Amino acid sequence: MRHQFGGSPADYAAERVGNQLLLRPGATGTAWTARTGGTQITDLTDLAGTPIAGLTADSDGAVAFMGPDNDTTSLYVDFGYGRRYCLTAVDTGARLAEFIASGGTAGGWAQLDETGTIDPGQIPAQLDWIVASTHGAKGDGATDDTIALQNAINACAPGGVVYLPRGVYRTTATLDLKNGVSLVGSHANMMVGPGMTDADYPCYIQPTAPFTGGSVIEIIGEDDGQHPAISGEQRLVNLMLDGSQLTGSSIDGVFAKGNVQNVVMDNFTVRQMPNNGLVTGEAGGIFPYSWRLRHVMIDNCHANGILFTGNTDLTLDDVQVIGCWAQGIVLTNCTNTQLIGCRTEWNGSHGYHITGAWGDWQGSGGMQMTSCSTDRNGQHGILVDATGNTPITLSNINTRRDGRNGGAGGGQYAGLAVIGATVPVVADVISCYPGVDDAGGSTNSPQYGARLSGSTTVVLGSATLHAASAGLFDDGTNGSVSLGDGVLTTVGATTSTARRTRPRPGGDLGIYVPSGWGKFWRAKREAAGSGLARIVTLGGSATQGMYASNPRTKSWPGQLATTLQGVYGDGGSGLQQTSLSSTILASGDAAALAAWTTAGAVVTQTGTWSQGGSKYGPGVNYLYSETTGSTLTFKARGTIVKIYTVIGGSTRAPMLYSIDGGADVTVTQPSGTAAIQVTTVTGLSNAVHTVVVKVGTATAGQYVSVCGVSGENATGVVVHNLALAGARSETFGNNATTALNATWNGGVDFPGDLVIYTAGPNDAAVNTTGDAWVANVAKWMKAVKDTGGAIGDCDIILALPHLGTHDVTNFKYQDYAIRGRALAEAYGCAFVDWWTIGRNSWQYWNSLGYWGTNAGTGAAGTDSVHLSDAGFAAMADALMPLVAG
Repeated sequence: MRHQFGGSPADYAAERVGNQLLLRPGATGTAWTARTGGTQITDLTDLAGTPIAGLTADSDGAVAFMGPDNDTTSLYVDFGYGRRYCLTAVDTGARLAEFIASGGTAGGWAQLDETGTIDPGQIPAQLDWIVASTHGAKGDGATDDTIALQNAINACAPGGVVYLPRGVYRTTATLDLKNGVSLVGSHANMMVGPGMTDADYPCYIQPTAPFTGGSVIEIIGEDDGQHPAISGEQRLVNLMLDGSQLTGSSIDGVFAKGNVQNVVMDNFTVRQMPNNGLVTGEAGGIFPYSWRLRHVMIDNCHANGILFTGNTDLTLDDVQVIGCWAQGIVLTNCTNTQLIGCRTEWNGSHGYHITGAWGDWQGSGGMQMTSCSTDRNGQHGILVDATGNTPITLSNINTRRDGRNGGAGGGQYAGLAVIGATVPVVADVISCYPGVDDAGGSTNSPQYGARLSGSTTVVLGSATLHAASAGLFDDGTNGSVSLGDGVLTTVGATTSTARRTRPRPGGDLGIYVPSGWGKFWRAKREAAGSGLARIVTLGGSATQGMYASNPRTKSWPGQLATTLQGVYGDGGSGLQQTSLSSTILASGDAAALAAWTTAGAVVTQTGTWSQGGSKYGPGVNYLYSETTGSTLTFKARGTIVKIYTVIGGSTRAPMLYSIDGGADVTVTQPSGTAAIQVTTVTGLSNAVHTVVVKVGTATAGQYVSVCGVSGENATGVVVHNLALAGARSETFGNNATTALNATWNGGVDFPGDLVIYTAGPNDAAVNTTGDAWVANVAKWMKAVKDTGGAIGDCDIILALPHLGTHDVTNFKYQDYAIRGRALAEAYGCAFVDWWTIGRNSWQYWNSLGYWGTNAGTGAAGTDSVHLSDAGFAAMADALMPLVAG
């Protein structure tokens, strides 16, 4: 197109002479492409269209001509007066008006009509776009557009576009998407949100029944006589597939198989398919690969959202799967894959499932999952159970409210579950936050923040794991679990703020946890809803509870019980032993005895009772009496009450008991070989019961010997505190079954699923050698692990209380600490050293108010080794990550 130059009042040939500008009629000049240099323009005409090689001013000096035929709108003219001047075309306004007038006409620029669509005749052929309506597609929601759409696809050359203007395109058979074709719609609805209706956004392909074929769209890379051996480069853009009008359960949204390469889906939605949303499979052992999915939504399909197998080099970027009836995203052997910013929510089963055998050829790598999230999936938020050796890495993952389990929660589901995986799994910056349904109903879930079970290698760097039952559940069946420094766990409702740092296998300051430790206890704890999980604690006064305000509830075992029972259920009050009685406490702790009696923690008594001389039974302590009518009164909470008495020796008086003021029940106490007799009463209400144990008719030398009374339930967590003030390592160290000692204190006769043994300060005070201390503790461990038919199916924590000022001359405690760690390694125990945690300093804990006083139980004082309520809370806090994590 040529444009006119010159002809305006400013366009004259002129020469400056002095201060005058003189016109030069008939002057000749040339046209150029640049102000200096450039190329001379010779493709010029006069206004009549006659070609001219140069420019000539008319008789008045005016210049006018037509520029070159290449749509040039500016150039430079030179009339030989020492410079070039720029001219611009004078007809651009008219040209613009002409262009505007062509809008909406054939060959003109595209313009929407009154229906909001573009006439296909207006789309330039150079765009390689085929408009579906040119092949007969109506997009009216009533006409069957299957043949028209397939004809448009078949007519489209590789690299071209089949365009679907706004409308609802009804289909009744599978569309076969051929090589290099882009299927492009006008808009992809993400989902129908509140206040929106389908009629408001009619922009989709809608298959309807009866339907022929297994998917709405298929992409095949297989030499089957109809398709090429290699297919690829298909695009699905700004498009939605709506399966809401289909019936049955076998139709997928998109199905691809074989050698299908480099498919891209962008702004693409599949919803309400009777089966899966997107599926891939093999043909001749070859799978699709190198796909890219960006801004993809899979909504409420009746099986899985995305089910990809063997898709190597896969990228999912901003892919969301919501409300599918089975799993959200399932990836089987999709090596060299990355997921970025993806989300799965409200799916019936797992949100993400990384599964199958991974890495079966030389180019196989692992996968990366970054900045992805979950919410309210029915089972695990993310489940990794893949096998192979390719690393699976997860970072910046946010899981939320998964493990819905039909509203019931539980089910051992987790935000992140690594179960039976042989691939190395590396996770960092992981969070789990529990919750209930949006409307507030259902049960708080998931049960676990992260669950690790039966896997070869798991590395968990930093994490914040808040869940209903346990932040981190490692059942001890994994090969290797490595925890970073920043693993925080929280248990309970979303309002719980009791965050705890989970100890790393190998140890934090003062704590050693061997890899795999805790599997027996955790299994029992997690099954506490259907059975009883038992903790047994042993030790001296620092475990018995001196000088807590209430040794049964404010000692560290009592505080563990309160926390665990609040989460896993109330298994009962545990054993109340006779060491908490006036016979034993009155001599040195009168003030504490008075306070504890007021608090209801003490075994009250009438008549005459004496402390036994043998270390028998649970708590290695008993009271005996030969005075008829002497009583001991215990408090026991639970539906089951057990009374522990020592029998044997010479003839014994009968033992009588009553519960809650009921009639006395007589129980014979046999003579002969010494033993522990357990009298069990069942069928009680789950309440606090008053149990009175009485000496029946007795003559001189006929005793009733009582160890204590326990309260239990059939389910939940129970903590039996068997500690005895003044106990040393030898107190519990007799592992012979006939000794009625170690086997009744965490061993086979009174076992725990978790046994916590504290020993040390009293040994140090009497100068017990390291060799003797180790031998005593090892004998007890043998009883727990291997005596009397036990098979070692419990977990042990060996702990050293804070020494206080008990070892200021002998300095034995350092030796106990070193040897205690070695014992823990030898026996597969955890090891907690409160002395190290307390900076090996009485003064440090004193500054924190952790030491107690028998003058005011529970309060801070300056006792040499006994604790305040705050001190016991600190001890419980150090144990809680092991016990509740």
